[in-house]
Amino acid sequence: MNWRLPSLAPKPLVRSAEADRRLELLMVTSVATILCIRFLLHVTGYPQLAVRGLHIAHVLLGGALMVLAIVILLAFIDRYSSDLAAVIGGIGFGAFIDELGKFVTMDNNYFFQPTVALIYITFVLLYIFFQMINGKLLTHEECLLNVLELVKDAVIKDLDIQERKKALELLDGCDPSDPLVRVFKDMLAGMECIPAPYPGIYTRCREGARRLYHWFVSRKWFVSAVIAFFVVDSVLTFFGAALLVMIKLADSLLHLQLISISMVSWLEILAASISSIMVLSGVFIIRRNRLAAYYRFKSAMLIQILLVQTFAFYRDQLSALTMLAVNIVIFLTLRYMIAQESAADRADL
Repeated sequence: MNWRLPSLAPKPLVRSAEADRRLELLMVTSVATILCIRFLLHVTGYPQLAVRGLHIAHVLLGGALMVLAIVILLAFIDRYSSDLAAVIGGIGFGAFIDELGKFVTMDNNYFFQPTVALIYITFVLLYIFFQMINGKLLTHEECLLNVLELVKDAVIKDLDIQERKKALELLDGCDPSDPLVRVFKDMLAGMECIPAPYPGIYTRCREGARRLYHWFVSRKWFVSAVIAFFVVDSVLTFFGAALLVMIKLADSLLHLQLISISMVSWLEILAASISSIMVLSGVFIIRRNRLAAYYRFKSAMLIQILLVQTFAFYRDQLSALTMLAVNIVIFLTLRYMIAQESAADRADL
């Protein structure tokens, strides 16, 4: 067998047009795996799989599945293999990161309190990293290589109508003076395509959730209710934090020692206060510039999701999970409102 070490010279990485969907699939399966594992362990009383004094932790299963995903990516070149690797790798990473508490404590404590907060931070950082990867439009070369990836499906008689349409859309974003663009267009025009397959359960759930989201945000009462809840909650949080600070200050000056606030709670109060101030500043300018106000609201929500929720998960996992769901709904609603307002501004120009 002839083989050689890969060149160590840096080369540009080529992004996939499917990166957004596959990375989303990886994250969704990872989070779902963690929730399933923790639920099953809770209802079964946290059993241990042990053989003759050896404890087989599910982190080993996670590592094995991640290796399997890597093998699939390295050994196979069809697009289905990449989707399969995203699912298997997501399950493996979820099983791996779920046992994080054991690897950051001296006594291998699975129930270490900050574990869920650390896992949350990990996924937030992953999300930011994924957004950095997908943040820019594909270059000319990346579009052509992605078209080539789609064309490969024609070899195994698996190129459907939707995939050919996507390939043509990618070519429309390329430099028309490149002779390869015309070659690929002629090639795709002469290819026989199979009907688009019936969407899988994940795609159906995703599209169903998207339709439900658009139905809600298109209702004025829903948008108004979300903003009203968001503003009232932020105002109450701000004045509640201010009142708590004054009580603690008076408590310290009078040496009463009636309340005790941990450092984590102080940090959570600080982050929540900054978020509330951003909301209040948006309220003051919303009549003059709604778009600018919406952007301030969005910045406040990012502080809530990236900072406040981290401390909340450290303090109380169940209530934090509920508030995270509420914050995500508010954030998506604000993003829709920003898109609508931006479109209206462009129409006025």
